[in-house]
Amino acid sequence: MASSFQTPRKTLIHSKSGLRIVATNEELKSPFIIPEPEWISDTDVTNCSICKVKFSFITRKHHCRRCGDIFCNTCCHQKLKLQRMCFIDPVRVCNICAPITASENEFFDHHLKILTNGATLVLESSKIIKTTSDVLQIKLASDHKHLIFEGVSLAPLDIRSITYVEVVKDIGTVDKFEESIEDLWSVVIEFDMGMKTKLKLACAAELANRKSGYSWMFALNQASC
Repeated sequence: MASSFQTPRKTLIHSKSGLRIVATNEELKSPFIIPEPEWISDTDVTNCSICKVKFSFITRKHHCRRCGDIFCNTCCHQKLKLQRMCFIDPVRVCNICAPITASENEFFDHHLKILTNGATLVLESSKIIKTTSDVLQIKLASDHKHLIFEGVSLAPLDIRSITYVEVVKDIGTVDKFEESIEDLWSVVIEFDMGMKTKLKLACAAELANRKSGYSWMFALNQASC
């Protein structure tokens, strides 16, 4: 099933902000990628958008590559990887966009790999199948557009249909492997494909690889933010 999802071919382009590697087919572009912003015209701005200092021959204007607004060097001096826009090299971002960009980079560097690697979870409840305790393998497809389920009769889920994700802590359960009480976690996925449906996936005590399941849940939660 996973082989039906294409990994997009990519090409190198040169924009006014720098070199970018982008999908040749826009329809195959990852939903986590965003386009470059329109730059605000230099002639429309006389003061820094953050500190309000007036621009002059000494106080130069700088565009933030993430939001396109104009700032002074003090408020727009950081250069960070901007993976959501597919830049090859670090680019200039403002002090407002810097923490957002850092969080996005954490997702691309860490959480996205966890999602595509997948995890083993238990299907606790669903309106779309009759059984209530099915072990399944779930992962994000290589095109980043669908969640793929293996082991149960669930069609791939378009992540753009997901409206809500919540990771919840269940009541403490006896760990059969360590003979101790531990907290187990579940993830609730709400999606709308003509009708709102909720899917609850859990890390059951019987699963030996719960740690990877927890990591996958929290990575999905990050993807929904």
